[in-house]
Parts: sequence; C-alpha cells; structure tokens
Amino acid sequence: MEETKRVLSKIDFDKFRQYIESRTGMYFDDSKQNSLKISIDSRMAALDIKEYSAYYSLIITNTMGKKEFDELLNIILIRETFFFRDDKQLKVLTKNILPELIKRKKEKEIKIWSAGCATGEEPYSIAMAIMECYLPDDINVSVYATDISEWALKRAKEGIYNKSSMRAVDKAMLNKYFTQRDGWYHLNDQVKQFVRFDTINLIEPFFPIEAVHVDIIFCKNVLIYFRTETVKTVIRKFYEMLAAGGYLFVGHSESLWQISDDFELEEISGIFIYRKDGKNRVASLTKRFQQKGKASGSINFTGKAPSSLVKKGSRHITLTPQAAGEKVSPQSVGLMHKKDVSKCMKKGVPPAGDDNYESVLEEIEEVLEGDPKNVDAHLLAGKLYANIGLYDKALKKGMDALEIDDLSADAYLLMGSIYYKIGEKEKAISVFKKTIYLDDNSVISHYYLGNLYKDAGLNEQAVNEYKNVIRIFEANPESKEWLVGEVFTVKQLKEICTKNIELLASVFSIKESMR
Repeated sequence: MEETKRVLSKIDFDKFRQYIESRTGMYFDDSKQNSLKISIDSRMAALDIKEYSAYYSLIITNTMGKKEFDELLNIILIRETFFFRDDKQLKVLTKNILPELIKRKKEKEIKIWSAGCATGEEPYSIAMAIMECYLPDDINVSVYATDISEWALKRAKEGIYNKSSMRAVDKAMLNKYFTQRDGWYHLNDQVKQFVRFDTINLIEPFFPIEAVHVDIIFCKNVLIYFRTETVKTVIRKFYEMLAAGGYLFVGHSESLWQISDDFELEEISGIFIYRKDGKNRVASLTKRFQQKGKASGSINFTGKAPSSLVKKGSRHITLTPQAAGEKVSPQSVGLMHKKDVSKCMKKGVPPAGDDNYESVLEEIEEVLEGDPKNVDAHLLAGKLYANIGLYDKALKKGMDALEIDDLSADAYLLMGSIYYKIGEKEKAISVFKKTIYLDDNSVISHYYLGNLYKDAGLNEQAVNEYKNVIRIFEANPESKEWLVGEVFTVKQLKEICTKNIELLASVFSIKESMR
C-alpha cells in the first residue's frame, strides 16, 4: 500500500533523468515521468528501498551503484526484437551492397557494425544472411555487435531464445541454425562465432571498437531515445567511422532529415539507406522540381500532421508509429489512455513508440466491443499488428474494415502495404490499383506501384507511376504524406522518383537501340 502512494516529485524526476542522460544519452521528457517512475519503483521494490532519494544515492555510487544502474537500464531498455525483423534490408545487404563492396574495395575484409544490438537478434540475422550467400574465398566479413546493456550482451553471447524471437525465421533456417531444447531455441556455435560482442556507450567521446573504418553500420531504433543534439553527435561519429562509400541503415521510423547533411540518401530495391560520399546522380536535377521562392514541403512518412493538415474525414496510412521529431521509449506505448487511442484513430496514425503494443491493442479491442463497426479502430489495430510483424492479423483487420466500408481507400492501402512488405507482389498491385481508383492522390500507392512495375520489368508503367508522385507534389508543394517506412522530405522523394525515371528511360533507350 505504501508503494502505491509513493509520489515521484518533479525534483526527484529531474535528478533521475539528468543522471540517466549524462550516463547514457537517453532523455525522458516530462510526459515520460510516469514511465520512468514505474521502472524505478520496480527496482526499489526488488531491493526493499522506500525512498527515491535513497535509491538515487545508491545508483550514483561507484561500485554497487554501477551494477544497480545496469539493472535499471535493463528495465528501461526493454526492446522486443526478433530474428530477420527486416528481411528486405538483409536482402539488399547480401544481393546489392556486399557484391558492390567486394568489387570496389581493395581490402579483403568487409566490416559490419550492429550498434545497439540488444540481445543479439539483429547481428545474428546479419551473420546468417551472409552465411547463406556466396562470397569469394579471399573475402572475410566481420560482424561487430555492441550495446550499452551488459545484461543484454550476456544474453546475446549465450544465444538462447524464446519462441517470440523466432516468429520470422522460416523452417529451413530454423533447422539449419538452431537446436530446440525444452521450449528454447539454441543458436548454433557456427553463427555465434561469426559475431564479436562488446559493451559500448554511444555518447562516449570515442567508440572503443575494433571495427575502425567500418563499411556498414546498422543502428535501428536506438537513437529514438536521444535528444536531437545527442543524435547529431552520434551520427557525426558514425560518419567519421565509416569508410568512404560506406552505408548506414537506420530504423524504418527514423531519418537523418534535419540531423545530418553529410550522408546521401539512396534507394536500392525499395529500401532507403544513407551513404557516405554517395554518388547520387539526381542531385543536380532537384531544382527542376522545386518551386522558386518556396522551400520544399516535408513528407512525414511516419509522423503526425500539423493540426492544419488534419482534415475532417481524412485518414492517413502508416505501418510505423514513431512520430516525427519525438524521441520516445517503447515503454510509453503501454501507458496510453483511451482518449489517446481515440485521438490516434481520428488522425489515422499509430501512437508513438516502436514495440510493446499489447496494452494499446487491448484498448482498441475494448473500443471495438462497444462499437464493432468502427473502421478507424480496425485500421489502427491493423497498422499496429503490421508493425510488430503479425501480418495475418493485420490483413484480417483490413478485411474487417472493408466489410464495414467496401469503399475505404485506407483499408485497401493498409492491405496493399502489407502485401508489398511480405512480397505478395501480384496482390499488392491489384490492391494498390483499387486504392488509386478510390483516391488518385494516394502517394504511397503510386510510389509502390512504380517499384512493383520496375521489379516486373514494366518500365513504361513504372515511369508513369513515379511521374504521378511528382505530379501530386507539384500540385500540392506544401503537402505532407504518411508512407510506410522512412521519414523523408518532399525533395528527397522527388529525387528518388526522378532517379528511377532517368534510369528506366535509359534502359528503355538501350533496348530500343538494340532492335
């Protein structure tokens, strides 16, 4: 009863968050006070400590305090992840980037760094993807994995995982690289030996890592915990550590827009990555598509629209919940109130955060119990299910929405986005066509149709779709859109579409000259 009445004062909250930020770079804004309180209360209960001042005094001591601070971090940094979480990025890595590096680099070693690797699912997925592809005998690929949490690294080195971590691993890979015992999945030593783990704090003045001049950095859903200035500092250090022509992968809900101008944004097979000293041929063409005297509007692929842009009756689609500009922790998702869920449903965007949506989904289901024909609720649940990889449930929610409103462009858009993500190309094309029939200004439908047509070799159709994207933004230069995946400016998306148009036109010209 005493713990229930305990209040974390603003003074105590400030002390804790300032100390945590000084040690880790993580920042809790005022809205996260209750979230931090829950984490602290959990550790105080485990140690039978009654006062916040006593617990604070403990964690700032040198010996025992360091160990206890690590325990607190373990709770704060709970990040649900799983193997092959983004298979498309891994395919780009093995099919496009590695062959390019092998051809270009004089050195025989390629270095990959997974920064913020948590319990190891990401670096081990990278390792398995590399082991599955053909590499010349004289090429050595090294995978380095780091995290601030020693507890997480210990788990990673053990290589023992539960069923949840395996939900995206196909049966062949499961049998090849894992051994199941007593309900747990044990990673084979062959994969474990491929990855070198180390403890690294990203806000330290330098990174004590063996992988100097790395070729590829994966840093996904880590920097969302930091304030903008801290993010800028870390990204600059990433840039300095990368070899010339190196690549940076960030999370789907993250962007370097207004963070760094050092990198060039590049698209490879529908995946967007950042490259050091990239050679983006369309950079010089950007001015064609900019209106004089006006700065390009921004496309917020994952964020919330300014209130002036949220029109009554309009709903927008995203499969990722991170609000642009917000630095939030995953735990905050579970602390939302019903009014927040209702607000998100009205705006058509999921709540901020990256994982642990169970409590939010429960609240949405409660809404649906009282109002089973609430299309917005079905769509929001579908987006959340999609973001955690439960695509069957996400598709079911899209179908439920269509049963209620068979003219819902948003429902078709949700389903098309999922089909696109899971590689059901024919279904994606069909559904995106229906979306465009209902809403010809659906940027995501035109853009992803362009990618699908390009992959199918239908160059003329692809060019038309990319031109449609440019057309929409030329007609509405100040508009903002929500698209699946990344956060980009209008300028950047137009560059990507222009680049694709240029390349496809070049291919078409070559074919014509060969006839």
